[in-house]
Amino acid sequence: MKKGADNHSRAPAPQHCAGPLRVTGMDAGGAGLVRLPDGLEVIVPGALPGEEITLVYRPPQPGGRRGLAESFETVSQSPYRVHDRCPLAGDCGGCPVARLNYAKELELKRDLLVIDPLRASGLSEGKDAPVVEAAVGLPEEKLRGFRNKAVLYPGILNGTPHFGYYRARSQDLVPAEGCPQTPRWMEAAARALAPFLSDPSLAPWSERTDEGVLRTLILREAPGTGERMAVLVVRRLPADFDAMREKLIAALLPIGLTSLLLNLHEAPGSAVLSFAPGATRVIAGKSGIEAKLLDLSFSLGAETFLQVNTPQTPVLYGLALDRLGICDTDRVLDLYCGVGTLTLLAARRARKALGIERVAHSIECARGNARANQLGNAEFLALSVEKALEREDVKAFSPTLVIADPAYQGLAGGAAEALGKLMKTSGARRLAYISCNPKSFARDAAVLSSSGLRLLSVTPVDMFPGAMHLEVVGIFEAKA
Repeated sequence: MKKGADNHSRAPAPQHCAGPLRVTGMDAGGAGLVRLPDGLEVIVPGALPGEEITLVYRPPQPGGRRGLAESFETVSQSPYRVHDRCPLAGDCGGCPVARLNYAKELELKRDLLVIDPLRASGLSEGKDAPVVEAAVGLPEEKLRGFRNKAVLYPGILNGTPHFGYYRARSQDLVPAEGCPQTPRWMEAAARALAPFLSDPSLAPWSERTDEGVLRTLILREAPGTGERMAVLVVRRLPADFDAMREKLIAALLPIGLTSLLLNLHEAPGSAVLSFAPGATRVIAGKSGIEAKLLDLSFSLGAETFLQVNTPQTPVLYGLALDRLGICDTDRVLDLYCGVGTLTLLAARRARKALGIERVAHSIECARGNARANQLGNAEFLALSVEKALEREDVKAFSPTLVIADPAYQGLAGGAAEALGKLMKTSGARRLAYISCNPKSFARDAAVLSSSGLRLLSVTPVDMFPGAMHLEVVGIFEAKA
């Protein structure tokens, strides 16, 4: 190594800024932003817009754009800061903006997460620019207990077993059995199971050392019915589990579970559970729970996807379906249909609906859900969307309306181009695109626009209050 090379690679020394600085904005991760007199922006986790602070910060590495605060002191608080939303705000990594007034949170998230990506994709200006509506949030009275699912991580802190969430940007556990976003029974279940973490047969698993057994605890509540499920996700089968099984059932008896399951997840990594055939087995009760959504019934297993915000899910789906304008002569194509939730909701209004999903087990569940709801006009195909859009039988379906509800990566693998082509050849008049990632939505919207579709409107819907996340519903119309 050349002399001085180690000095060049060393991180810049921390700098102190004593003069009060105003926090003028936030980044997409929920941290405050300040601009120094020399023009450098500094990221300040925990600071809120409108506050005045002093700080110690580390300048960026050569080529970097922003510095990072190491510590800060508040001189004056933000007028938007609140203290009653969550006692864990600032510690738990799940809700970085839970210290903000909720109305201000919605406003900032709309600007940062929706408008900025649309502007970067060139879609926010000009005569064909879409209407970007105000974010649809939860009523204040529903900001507590709205979640129907919790994924809790186990740990022993100062000799005491706990379930909780990880601190932001770390693997440090923050005890969170009493998270205000979950129903009270989930808190009771987590506290009932915590003592079992002291038993070697169910000790917390460490990814670093590969020691221990329990990876996560998943708790679910079925919307509309209130049926309850608990899933113990384990790295390896617990020793003498038959004896422990009876103790677990007894500890959870007051909770009133419908389903108690064990999921054997042997693979390394951070995936929450295993989807391998036979990975999930019943400890007690049923293999799943039954949900009701917009007057339809759906079966939920350990692996089944469902939006976690119970009161907001009908709002999200209802908005997409209403804007689509389905009538009884329409043929609706539902892409990334999962277990058929939107397919069946569309089938109630349409002449026919076709759902596409690459996960074969989800398609089996979708067909079962169609039978349970006596909807014979809904069909399903187990195919990747990219392949399905090129198939002759899908083209022959000739959809008049399309729904797309992809995962985080959006219309990947050429699906956006193929969808634009299919809509043009089939004469489909409208597309409702539900996205959990406004960045990939903006990317796909640019592709769809170049294919002859016009983005009419974008409506953000807040499914995760306190988190830097928004779903969006984009409505596209075929140009005349």
